[in-house]
Amino acid sequence: MPQGKWSDNSFLDTLRHQGDPTADAAVARLIANHGAQAVGPIFKLLRGNDTPLPADAPQSLKDFMASASSLPLPGDSRLADGSAAFLKNALPSVVVLLASSLPRGYGAPCLCEILSISRDLERDPFGRLMGVVQLLVNISAPNAFGPKGRAIVTARKLRLLHAGVRSMAARYRPHYQQQFGVPVNHEDMLATIMGFSYLLIDGLRRLELELAPQEAEDLYYVWRRFALLMGIHPDGRPDDDSYIPETLAEAAEFYQSYVRRNNTPADRNRNGVVLARDNLKMMEGLLPRPLRLLGLGYAPRICMTELLTPEELARVGLRPMVGHRLIKVFLRAVLKVSQRTGERTPLAARLARVLLQGMIDADRRGEVSFAIPLNRFQLRGSSFE
Repeated sequence: MPQGKWSDNSFLDTLRHQGDPTADAAVARLIANHGAQAVGPIFKLLRGNDTPLPADAPQSLKDFMASASSLPLPGDSRLADGSAAFLKNALPSVVVLLASSLPRGYGAPCLCEILSISRDLERDPFGRLMGVVQLLVNISAPNAFGPKGRAIVTARKLRLLHAGVRSMAARYRPHYQQQFGVPVNHEDMLATIMGFSYLLIDGLRRLELELAPQEAEDLYYVWRRFALLMGIHPDGRPDDDSYIPETLAEAAEFYQSYVRRNNTPADRNRNGVVLARDNLKMMEGLLPRPLRLLGLGYAPRICMTELLTPEELARVGLRPMVGHRLIKVFLRAVLKVSQRTGERTPLAARLARVLLQGMIDADRRGEVSFAIPLNRFQLRGSSFE
């Protein structure tokens, strides 16, 4: 393992004990000035990507939403290139996120302890998937990182949501900070970003799908910029990206260190086992009944076997699925065809975005609404990663 900055326990401990003071202060002021009951309806008004704040919105909310983390330079072509790389791989990317990124994340009790407060997978499995898809659509949208762009608004919403989670974790998981550090800290947030970037790229390669080195770096670059918008930077230095691995090689080093520091066997990670089981049930439930009758009901477990090592499966209480060679061949062929279509068809990227957004519209009637969870019941119903 490389012995650089991203393997340094002291540096990573620094990340683990940092949250988001600006978002935390905004949530605290909202609750203090307006009460929990008054805050929830206000955040429901923030559904649209460019919807202006209502004139009577609390000043603390206006101040936070107007505050600017580091924005990419105008005309940053790498953002467009990274979005194109994702859209070319839209279907395989969703498969990798569900069958690899999420269960690999469940190997860390520090993440699962927070996620266990919200059992969205059990309560609303398709909605959980749509929350993931919506984030992908927002980040890959045209001009997503421009002023009032979808990535900007999404990041600020999520920062407020995470601040709400931190405030509730102190009440419902009082042991958490002593055992794991600050809830939704920089190290855990960075690991989550890796699930959408480094682990996604790693998963595409595990499936032996073509992804040029520059395409991979461009895709990762988009998520590096989003990580900065999410507040993963030294306190008071929003332009400082020193808390974010610069290259995929550094991302790999960080993630290996994260696993070493935080992942445990299944018998020490009950919540992770439950979340992985719920995730598998969700994927199986998404398949139409006719496909299940044709034998494709095994497809989610087969995908997880193809994408995860036996050790990674064991961390969340799952075993590899042997056999079913024809189904494996069929699944791989479908993913390769979708990738080649995305590469060769000029309208494929636009079509991929339209189809993904159409799935979201059918389920949520529009963009996923993020809201600050101000009590345990609201927390259980929130969409957060």
